Amino acid sequence: MKKLFPALTFFIFFFHIGCKKDQVPDCDDYANSTSVDSLKIKRKVLIIGIDGFRSDAMQVDITPFMHSLSLNNNVYFTPANSVEGDTYSGPNWSSLLTGVHYDKHTVTDNSFEGNTFDRYPSFFSYIEGISKNINTISIVNWTPINDHILSSCSDFSPTEPINDSLVFEKAKDLLINSNPVSPDVVFLHFDELDVAGHNYGFSPSVQEYANTLNTLDSYVNELFNLIETKRVDGEDWICFIVSDHGGEGTGHGDSSNPNINKTIFFAEHPTLSFRKNYTSNQTDLSASILDFLGITNSNFDCKTDGISILE
Repeated sequence: MKKLFPALTFFIFFFHIGCKKDQVPDCDDYANSTSVDSLKIKRKVLIIGIDGFRSDAMQVDITPFMHSLSLNNNVYFTPANSVEGDTYSGPNWSSLLTGVHYDKHTVTDNSFEGNTFDRYPSFFSYIEGISKNINTISIVNWTPINDHILSSCSDFSPTEPINDSLVFEKAKDLLINSNPVSPDVVFLHFDELDVAGHNYGFSPSVQEYANTLNTLDSYVNELFNLIETKRVDGEDWICFIVSDHGGEGTGHGDSSNPNINKTIFFAEHPTLSFRKNYTSNQTDLSASILDFLGITNSNFDCKTDGISILE
C-alpha cells in the first residue's frame, strides 16, 4: 500500500540520502532539502539494461520490436547516447545509476575499487529516502551492479548469479504476481549480448551476436506488453532501455570508436513529451527518473551531471 500525501508538495529539510552522509565540499552550501510532488510519486518506472548494445545492430530483422518502438511518437530514442570515456561496464553502469560522470564516482574499471557512492549515491537512494513504501527492485545477470551500487539501498536486489532467461522470468513474476514485492521502480540487467560480443564479435553481421539480440528483443517486447496491461489497470509507468557501451571486434576498449562510445537510449511513455534534437548521455537516466517521480533534491541537483529528457 502506498503512503498518501495530503498536499501536492512537501519539503523535507536536512534530508539524509541513502546510507551514508554526503560530504561533497562543492555542495556544502546547499541545505539538503527535498520536495516531492504527491501525484507524481505514485508513478512507476521500468529500466531495461542491455549490456554491450552496439547501436547499428538495432535493425528491423534483428530487433523488430525495438526498431518499431524507435519510430513511435511517444518515445525518446537516440542511437548516439554518449558513454563514458572509460568504456568498461563498471564506470558506465555507475554513471547511469548515479547521474554523475566517472570523474566523480571514480569507478574506472569493473572492480569498483575506490568508488565514491557514499558521496554520489544511486537514484534508488533518493527514492528510498522519500518513503520506505516505494518498492525498489534490481534483478541483474551481472551481479557487481547489485553488489556495489544498488543492494545497500533497495528492497529486493539478489546477488546470486543468474542468466538472462532467469532475469526475464523473475521480471515477469514480479510484474504479474508482485513476487516478492509489488513493483514500483524496477531495474533489470541482461548481460548475454556482451558475452556474445566478447566471444564472437560485437557486430550485427555476427550471427551469435544478432541471435542473442533478437532474443532480448523478444524479452523487451513481452515486458512492454506487461507494462501496457498495468497501464490499462490504472498504473502510470515509464519505460527506459539503456546500455553501457557498444563494441568492435571482440572488445570495447577504444573510446574513440563510435561503435563503442555510442549506444542506444530509449524512454517511452504514452502521454508525456521528451526533449527534441537532444542527444543523451549516461548521466541523464537518473535525472529523468527523479523528474518523472516528482522528486527534487538539492544535493542531487548540485552534484548531478545529467538533465531530464522529459519536457
